[in-house]
Amino acid sequence: MLSAIVVDDEPGNREYLKVLLREHAGDVEVVGEAGNIAEAKAFLEHRPVDLLFLDVEMPGGSGFDLLRGMGSWPFEVIFTTAFSRYAIQAIRFSALDYLLKPVQPEELRSALDRCIAQRAQALPREELQKQFMANIAKDEEKDLKLSLTSGDRNYFVSPKAVSLCQADGNYTELHLDDGRRFISARTLKEYEDMLEPWGFLRVHRASLVNRAAVAGITDGQVVLKDGRRVEVSRRRWEEVRRIFKP
Repeated sequence: MLSAIVVDDEPGNREYLKVLLREHAGDVEVVGEAGNIAEAKAFLEHRPVDLLFLDVEMPGGSGFDLLRGMGSWPFEVIFTTAFSRYAIQAIRFSALDYLLKPVQPEELRSALDRCIAQRAQALPREELQKQFMANIAKDEEKDLKLSLTSGDRNYFVSPKAVSLCQADGNYTELHLDDGRRFISARTLKEYEDMLEPWGFLRVHRASLVNRAAVAGITDGQVVLKDGRRVEVSRRRWEEVRRIFKP
């Protein structure tokens, strides 16, 4: 059983999330709630929890401000937010989870399952948290770094270093231009949305390529600078040919 606190300045949002948790998450017990970061900080000083549902935008300080003031934190965090692309990008790049309001039951369950899996990995927590703080401090999306894991180590890489992303069921395999490979629990569709500002292009339902890593095209395939060939779907071939034609 995971103990949790819900932090949101809107009482209706807190109650709605608690109802969803009662109905769809029997493995989570809400042990407290707070309407601002001061209340949340006071609660956390006296009651350890496993999980924090944290609103991003609140009067008197954001959810980011709460975590920044703590330096490091011994619990998992799932952010809840109305759509803010930059905030969501910083969260996703840092391998953290978020839920868009109004929260949907299936999305809540998926986020909880990822949270439980992350806790089971027991990866070094503080360096991931520091990278998250570094990401939210950036002024521009292009300066964000991806948090990736391999074995028991964390790596922080620029999206520019990724040449290819390939779907593996609900996971994604990321290929770096230095030959390293990482498996992520995020879907290829999520990476397509995350990496669009860096010029990544979906060439197949199972493949996303970095345009900067492409050497050319031939016979229905994209040829990467490292020699790898990636199949292009018939539906996307004309677009790919138009983009990469000599």
